[in-house]
Amino acid sequence: MTIGEFQFCASAIMGLLSASLVIASRYTNKAGKIYNKSLWILTTGTILLTVHFGLQYYFKFRSNGQMEECVFLNILLVQPAAWFISLSVLYLLRNGHVHRWEYFTGLLFYIVSLAVILASYLSNEKLLSLHHSEIAASAIYGSMLLFLYLQEFNLIRHLNMILDNFYDSRSKEMTRWIKNSVSLLAILALFSPIFIFMENKILLTSFAFLILFFVFYYAFNFICFGISENASMLSRASEDEEKEEIILPTKIKDNSKKSLQRVELAIKKWMLDRGHMKTGITIQDAVDEMGIPRYLLVQWIKNTEYEVFSKWIAHLRVEEAKQLMTAHPDYSNEAVAKECGFSSRSYFQKVFRDLTGMTPREFQSQCNKNATS
Repeated sequence: MTIGEFQFCASAIMGLLSASLVIASRYTNKAGKIYNKSLWILTTGTILLTVHFGLQYYFKFRSNGQMEECVFLNILLVQPAAWFISLSVLYLLRNGHVHRWEYFTGLLFYIVSLAVILASYLSNEKLLSLHHSEIAASAIYGSMLLFLYLQEFNLIRHLNMILDNFYDSRSKEMTRWIKNSVSLLAILALFSPIFIFMENKILLTSFAFLILFFVFYYAFNFICFGISENASMLSRASEDEEKEEIILPTKIKDNSKKSLQRVELAIKKWMLDRGHMKTGITIQDAVDEMGIPRYLLVQWIKNTEYEVFSKWIAHLRVEEAKQLMTAHPDYSNEAVAKECGFSSRSYFQKVFRDLTGMTPREFQSQCNKNATS
């Protein structure tokens, strides 16, 4: 495949991807305003990439050996496209609360990048050669994107903590695609300043293919995320956390013996009523049933080895599963998972192995050996 053919195909693929994002917006109303705005930000980025590859194909800069013009077009269109794609991740992770400086950072660095090239051009390359100015502009913008991606990794960890302290199942499955996408996009930001200057057609085409694949991976998972319930779940947990921070008492730490006894008595009664065995329960559901303030339960869990709600619930359910399998060794994993409040057999098996170091089948076999010996 020639460079021109690849550019044409890349433009068509990005165009179809942009159209898919637009169509997907009709089916993601339940995902919430935050997700849908993030979707349109991402769509802007993919449209810019569509235009970029289309113009590269039309003008044939790289095929004609016009490297300066080719690189300038990359800086003119690919840089803002990368910024919009990065901003869509940031907007989603921050639940819409993106700081003003984060909005304008991309624009500022973009202007600086163009200014460096313009200064070289207007001075007839006396200040800096056009080639070196383009390298500097690419490095400046690539550094900015890397900074943002590192920030997004920290936000992912914070988001996982929020989700783990709100839902009864662990959050890593829900956010893994975001972490993978940010990792892939960070790789692009790191190597883009190097590869856009390469004249080797094989290496250049390979890197361009990676750009298409990484962007497609992120956009495809983004669409799936919005169509599923995960986007609304993420938004609900984030909004609930914000409300809790607002109404949280000024005196957060309450370690009085009376308060601890109150929480422990409420937990015991709740467990006797088998509240912890309800699939899909949230921490807010739990405290409403217990009749205690949420901050007291959060504080109590933090003082245990489990630290967050999902791990604590998983521990309680695994203990119930152990008792059930000991009493009924003929029960299937699916039956045990359903009885003990796990959302699926596979999730039950994973959590059981993580907490006990053995599979449910191995535990049942051990119980049978102990019973016959």
